[in-house]
Amino acid sequence: MQGPRERSGAPNPHDLSLHKQVKDIADLLRPELLRLYKCPEESESNISLYVSFIDEIKSVKKEVTNHDALFAFQNILNHMQKAIELSQKKKCNRDVLWHLQEVMALLFKVQNLPS
Repeated sequence: MQGPRERSGAPNPHDLSLHKQVKDIADLLRPELLRLYKCPEESESNISLYVSFIDEIKSVKKEVTNHDALFAFQNILNHMQKAIELSQKKKCNRDVLWHLQEVMALLFKVQNLPS
């Protein structure tokens, strides 16, 4: 039996919505990665951005039913929490950046999961 995408030839609107939401969330974090990359030895993280990012992820996660995506979102939340902890401890940007790069990789994975 064919799913809605195969019958109509058009993608499922929910899939497009999730893809756009994930892209928009990644776009929030991208400038911060560049900033941290430019100053790896400093320790000036944006904790308020990380907290709002977590809120966005939690909001999108509520709409997801795919187990792989749910697992990826949970890993994203774990990495973001670790980034906050490192920021609070005034660790260098390089340490925080590693976790944010992992988040971006996981967001890319979610965007490319089959529907």
